[in-house]
Amino acid sequence: MESQEEKESRTDKRFALTYVGWCSLDRRTTLPMLPWLVAEIRRRSERGDCGPVMQPREVQLLLNPPFVRCVPSNSSNSSVFIFEHKAQLISRFIHNSNDLTCFSYLLRGQPDNPESEMSCHVFKASDPNQVGVLKFRHTSLR
Repeated sequence: MESQEEKESRTDKRFALTYVGWCSLDRRTTLPMLPWLVAEIRRRSERGDCGPVMQPREVQLLLNPPFVRCVPSNSSNSSVFIFEHKAQLISRFIHNSNDLTCFSYLLRGQPDNPESEMSCHVFKASDPNQVGVLKFRHTSLR
């Protein structure tokens, strides 16, 4: 009989990344402001201004439709996670053209409510090709 973890490993796609951090967005945030916002999240993490909860950490991002799950890279148990959300809540995937290994995505609290709270999650990949694969996977999850 197959365990839940074995079933997950057959269906999910795993990406080894560094989770740089996140912040909540003001509803007045515009698209031209996003590169500045991502840069600020990166600066805070590099300076260590994020506090102990938000220090950059090695993670695995698991794409297991309909969920996206971020787990610590040193955990073999995918039920222990940093966060999890439905892929349909991702409203925008942002790729940094100045640093091909950096990407982020915007997460909407309620997909049907344009006024709902949003957050921005920032990641860094070791290989720029991972970012292209993730962008493609993101579009296929929705």
